[in-house]
Amino acid sequence: MESELSNIAATLAQEMKAPVEIISEPAGNMKRAALPPGWTLVEKDDDNRLLAAPRRKIAKVRLHDADSFIDYLKRHGSLADSTIWCVANYKLGTVSFTGILNDNGEEEAKSAWRDHRATFSPEFSEEWVRWVGMHKKPFNQTDFAAFIEDNLKDIASGENCPTGAQMLEMAPSFEANQDMRFKSAIRLQNGGVQMSFAQDDDAQTLQKMQAFDRFSIGFPVFWNGDAYRVDARLRYRVREGKLTFWFELLRQDKVLEAATQTLIKQIREKTGNPFFFGDPFAS
Repeated sequence: MESELSNIAATLAQEMKAPVEIISEPAGNMKRAALPPGWTLVEKDDDNRLLAAPRRKIAKVRLHDADSFIDYLKRHGSLADSTIWCVANYKLGTVSFTGILNDNGEEEAKSAWRDHRATFSPEFSEEWVRWVGMHKKPFNQTDFAAFIEDNLKDIASGENCPTGAQMLEMAPSFEANQDMRFKSAIRLQNGGVQMSFAQDDDAQTLQKMQAFDRFSIGFPVFWNGDAYRVDARLRYRVREGKLTFWFELLRQDKVLEAATQTLIKQIREKTGNPFFFGDPFAS
């Protein structure tokens, strides 16, 4: 019986289909095999989880502030193997940073996996979100007055621009005249506009108020960041005797660019890593 089983085993070993190893590298880092018809190749690397520690660092982390981004790069990266990339679209208002801690080296033959990454997108300040969010959005008189009062601390004085106190004085005038009919507007030498209103039931009863067609605001672009000045134009439209107001921020993209450049300088100086503008994983 034992001899018969041995013969069966030998016959099975001889006749059964098996993969054939071909074109393997001498160092053993890569092996290729030809599979018999109907076979499926499945790749597995389960040995890594059985080790006391992984063979190498692999991570994809998202940091919430610049200091954490810098500290992570310095803790896990190196000057030789780590790079930093920045993608910024100032017109769309988007800024992001990516750190690749195991990037390809300078030498042509020195390649790396590029799968240990840290990303950071600076958070905009509440003031930036509030003002930029209402850029070119229409207000009625009452809502515009309320918006100015709620954000009065952001008003910055400047040449031919109202102070916060003047804006505060102007805002209640909008509320007081909300039920009146707009008559006319006269531009003043100081850059302001004098508006005339009349009671609907008495066209001769006019009330006048001054509005500024240009004002300045100052606030941080990024959370806990430096403050920057942004100029704005005050616009209005008359429809059926009623006023609609809105403001237009002037080149807020340049302000965002200035704040981003300050952040870039901080990251470059504190890490010392090679810095690139662009998408590190563009296809």
